[in-house]
Amino acid sequence: MNGEQNRPMKRYMPGLDGLRAISVLAVIGYHLDLEWAQGGLLGVGIFFVLSGYLITDQIILEYRTKNKLSILHFWMRRIRRLLPAMVCMLLLVALWLMTTDFSRLQALEGDFLSSLFYMNNWYLIFQEASYFESFGPASPIGHLWSLSIEEQFYLVWPVVLLIGLKLMPRRGKLLLSILLLASISAIAMAVMYEPGTDPSRVYYGTDTRVFAILIGAALAVVWPSWKLSDRISPSARAVLDITGGLGILLLLILIGRSNEYDDWLYQFGFLYLSVVTAAVIAVLVHPASRLGKIMACQPLTWIGKRSYSLYLWHYPVIVLSSPTVNTEGAGFTQILLQVTLSVILSAYSYKYVEEPIRRGNFRSQLHLVRKRNLGKPLSGLALVFLLFIFVSWSKNTTKPESDSDMPVITPETIQSDILQRTNN
Repeated sequence: MNGEQNRPMKRYMPGLDGLRAISVLAVIGYHLDLEWAQGGLLGVGIFFVLSGYLITDQIILEYRTKNKLSILHFWMRRIRRLLPAMVCMLLLVALWLMTTDFSRLQALEGDFLSSLFYMNNWYLIFQEASYFESFGPASPIGHLWSLSIEEQFYLVWPVVLLIGLKLMPRRGKLLLSILLLASISAIAMAVMYEPGTDPSRVYYGTDTRVFAILIGAALAVVWPSWKLSDRISPSARAVLDITGGLGILLLLILIGRSNEYDDWLYQFGFLYLSVVTAAVIAVLVHPASRLGKIMACQPLTWIGKRSYSLYLWHYPVIVLSSPTVNTEGAGFTQILLQVTLSVILSAYSYKYVEEPIRRGNFRSQLHLVRKRNLGKPLSGLALVFLLFIFVSWSKNTTKPESDSDMPVITPETIQSDILQRTNN
C-alpha cells in the first residue's frame, strides 16, 4: 500500500499553458505581420522545446514506474491527441477551396497528402518551396511543416529513448548522449545555412530543427517534473523566479527584435532560444515557483489549453481571408475579424473534437453527440461561416485596379528583399 502511495504521479503544470499562450500568440502575430511580432516564428521553437520536455518526462515516468514502456500505446495517444483536429481542419479547408477555387485545391494536393502523413516539411524541401517568399498564393496549410517534425520525432524517440534507458541506466550518460545529438543538429543548421539566401531548407528540416526538441528532452532527464518538491528555501525560490522572469523577458525581446532573415538566428540564435526556453520551463514546472502560478492566470491558461487548435486554424483563416496581393497590409478590422474567427474555430475544435476524442473513445462520443442538443454549436458554426464569407468578400476591395499595379515577383526581387532585410 505504501509503495502505491509513494509512486510518482504525472501532474498538471498550468504554468506551461502560459508559455504555450505566449508562443502561439507570437506565431499568430507573425503571420498577421504585426510590428511587435517580427520574430514570432520563434514561437514554434518554443513549442519544440516544450514538446521534447513533456514527452520525454512522460516516457521516463512510465518506464520508471512500470519498468516497461508500451510504445504502441504511446503512438496511439499521440494520434488521438493530434490527428483528429488536424484532419477536421484539412477537410474544411479542402471543402472551402473546392467551392471557391478548385484549381488551387488541385495545386495543393501534395501539401494535403504530405500533411496527412506528417511528411510535409520534407515535401516542401524537395519542392524547394520557400516559407518566407511565394511566387503565388500562399498555401493555407503551409504551417503544418512543424507538426510533421514533431510527429517524426514522436515516431522515433520512444524507441531510441527506451534503448538509451536500458543501456544507460545512469542519467549522466543518457544526458550526454542526448546533448551530443542536439549538438550535431544545431551544428548542421549553422553549417548548412548560407547567409544572404533563403533559409527555408534549414528552417524546415527535421535534421536542422530537432535540437530544440532534444534540448527539452535533456531537461526532462535532469529535471523530471514528478521528482520536484515545493520544499525549498526562500532564497532558492527567489532564484527560481528571477531566472524564469529574466528568461521570459529574453524570449519576448527575441520575438520583438529579430526577423526571419537575421543570419545570427540560424548560426546560433535558435540554439540560444532553445536553451533560454529550457530554463523557463525548468522554473514553470517547479511546484515552488511563484512565477508558475502567475503564468497560470486564467486568460493565459485558456489560450494555452487551446494553443494547438489556435495554431491549426489561425493560418488558413488568415491566408484564405487575405488578398493574394496586398501591398498595404491588413487593416485593423480585417485583423480583428481574422483573430475572432480563429478563436471561435479553435474553441469549437477544442471542445467538440480534441477533448472528447482524447478523453474518451469514438463510440462513447458518438453516443454523446446523439444525446446532446447541437443547436448552439451549429448556430455558432453558421455564424463563423457567415463571418468568413464577409471577410473573404471584403478582401477583394483591396485588390489592385489593374495588372500593372501588381508587383512582379522574381528570384532577383526575392534576393534583393532578403539582402535589404538583412541590412536592416
